[in-house]
Amino acid sequence: MNRSGWRSHLTALLTALIACVGLLSLSSLPTWAVVGTLTEFSPASLPRGITAGPDGNLWFAESNNIGRITPNGSITEFPTPTKSSGPWSITTGPDSNLWFTEEAGNQIGRITPAGSITEFPLPTNCGLSGGCEPWSITSGPDGNLWFTLFIGNSIVRLTPSGSFTGAFHTPTKTSRPYGITVGPDGNLWFTEYIGNKIGRLSMQ
Repeated sequence: MNRSGWRSHLTALLTALIACVGLLSLSSLPTWAVVGTLTEFSPASLPRGITAGPDGNLWFAESNNIGRITPNGSITEFPTPTKSSGPWSITTGPDSNLWFTEEAGNQIGRITPAGSITEFPLPTNCGLSGGCEPWSITSGPDGNLWFTLFIGNSIVRLTPSGSFTGAFHTPTKTSRPYGITVGPDGNLWFTEYIGNKIGRLSMQ
């Protein structure tokens, strides 16, 4: 067999081996256990953040409303006083109300389990017509609310009475803080979307 023939033969053999390996890989994929039934429910528009409420229901943010859904799927929606304010993230606060960010409205909202909404405008708009863009919010270990300012590059503290009492700027400029949560160490941890980092804000 000449050199060209050997090359063709070798190529065919390698192709067959690769195909066999691929089939073996597919056959070794795990069989996923069926653990339940997935059901979908349809709110008015663009649902975003969701959290378990103090009333035994789920609460979620959507483009113009705050929604409440019971465990059996019954939905009630409450329009925000500021139209097109862009509710984004929502959490249960230390006062047993629901608190949410209004990304387009440049403010923080509070809704009682009965559906009464109060809005708290941010004391700054970061010098931009679109505002500082509050994104994610969480209930802190100190009894306050904490949220990220995406454009403002800050982590901000808000009391349950609606007072903004502190802003902590990220060391990396224009890092664009996004998600935030309380860590197992009792500190606040957050993501920096553009900075490509994880941040920690010490509570001690």
